[in-house]
Amino acid sequence: MVALGLTLIYGVLNQINFAHADFVTVGAFTAFFTATRFATKVLGLPDTGAYLLSMFAALGAGALLGLAVNAAVFAPLRDRGDELRPLIATIGVSVLLENAQLALFGPIPYQFDSPFARETLRIGRIFFSAQSVLVVAVSAAAIAALYGFMRFTFLGKALRAVAQDRETAGLMGINPNLLIALTIVIASALAGMAGALLGPVLVLSPFAGASVIVKAFAIVIIGGFGNMQGTILAGILVGVIEAFTVQYLGSGLIDLVVFAMLLLMLVLRPTGLIAERKEENV
Repeated sequence: MVALGLTLIYGVLNQINFAHADFVTVGAFTAFFTATRFATKVLGLPDTGAYLLSMFAALGAGALLGLAVNAAVFAPLRDRGDELRPLIATIGVSVLLENAQLALFGPIPYQFDSPFARETLRIGRIFFSAQSVLVVAVSAAAIAALYGFMRFTFLGKALRAVAQDRETAGLMGINPNLLIALTIVIASALAGMAGALLGPVLVLSPFAGASVIVKAFAIVIIGGFGNMQGTILAGILVGVIEAFTVQYLGSGLIDLVVFAMLLLMLVLRPTGLIAERKEENV
């Protein structure tokens, strides 16, 4: 989900959002405080209902943050003819968000205890937590919904037209600025919900998203920068490889194996699993 957000923004804007990691962290903290403070103590919801509500809160927080960043960074710099300025600006946004969260929440990690993480499921000799099932189910549903939106709705087709040729799309009556804003909002909402799903798995701190975004960049590059189908395939491939790495080599070698795969892909097929074609980026 995080890698798809990066792919969407690059596919439409040809720009990289280095603050995307912090959108994940904002989503995780939003989910944490919604579940532990608001939903349980104010609304009186049980733990399961509180956590499910927190996921939607994180989705909304990510969308609002994306809307704000688009208005403050991407929109003013979009027509300057310099791709470096928005890139540097997103680095500034990342530093701002990290330090703001550090000032608000402090450096001590939080423990986000999801009710699903406490439940263990068993199929034969295989054990896994209900949180893992929830992550897979929600991610699959979000990816399927996004794919269906991009392929079969009018707004999705208009967005692909903007990605292919922004000026021509504008001449055909499409509002490119509105579609670009929608793209950033969708990408940021995906990152926010991903933070809610990963919060109980990661050590929740103001820098928690950094560990996720590095792997997300690897997935985007392996799949083919800007290509949504390639990103989905690369995400599944990296997940399977990580699972076998943990089983046979140990968890300490996960990052080594993933980035060795990334280097191998850059040497043998630098275009990624699916070569970039502008008309099919998103």
